[in-house]
Amino acid sequence: MNKEMLNLYTDYLISQTSYATATGLSSLVNGDISHDQVSYFLRTENFAPKHLWLLNKPQVREIQTPQDGVLLLDDTIEEKSYTDENNIVCWHYSHAKGRCVKGINLLNCMVRYGDHAVPVGYEVIEKDLSYSDLETKREKHKASISKNEHFCNLVKQAVENGVLFDFVLADNWFDSRANMLMLHHELNVHFIIGIKSNRCVALSKEAQERGQYQQANSLEWKSDECRCV
Repeated sequence: MNKEMLNLYTDYLISQTSYATATGLSSLVNGDISHDQVSYFLRTENFAPKHLWLLNKPQVREIQTPQDGVLLLDDTIEEKSYTDENNIVCWHYSHAKGRCVKGINLLNCMVRYGDHAVPVGYEVIEKDLSYSDLETKREKHKASISKNEHFCNLVKQAVENGVLFDFVLADNWFDSRANMLMLHHELNVHFIIGIKSNRCVALSKEAQERGQYQQANSLEWKSDECRCV
């Protein structure tokens, strides 16, 4: 990994307010690096989540503490309205806009200690499977690896890499029973995850065994009240 070129290129992307090009970067550094060098770097380097961890591992080890760390997972969509659709640039539902948008969907994983947050993993959501919608007869795409599977894999990878944290934090997109059981039983980690208002819960083991579930929005909550369900 050419860290010097990587740092220069990422700084250029962050500071650029218009189109980012190899010639633009070359011009910015007064030709000290040719546009061919930039193009060669982008063409030959094949970055993956493991490279992000290797890059940030020393910083994580420097700031990590045995307690008070949290592992945060959230996804974001980089909109690409005018880019041709493919497995990566495709349609995803945006909770921020309440509709589907075309772009790149990234699932990010970072660890936070106090005021310091460092990315330790990510996954690009790739919709690599095509199918025909029975109603509209239109071709649609879906991912062979779901976002929830990526969620589980990122947490497992963080544990395997020795990242220290007390809690996993995520929004209600990841509130599936399978995810919670994986975190609690398989990894033995604590978590705080939002749940959807229509999520059905049982208020006791006995109620669960009798199949007595009720929606979370039907429960009467009091301020600062905690319930174990």
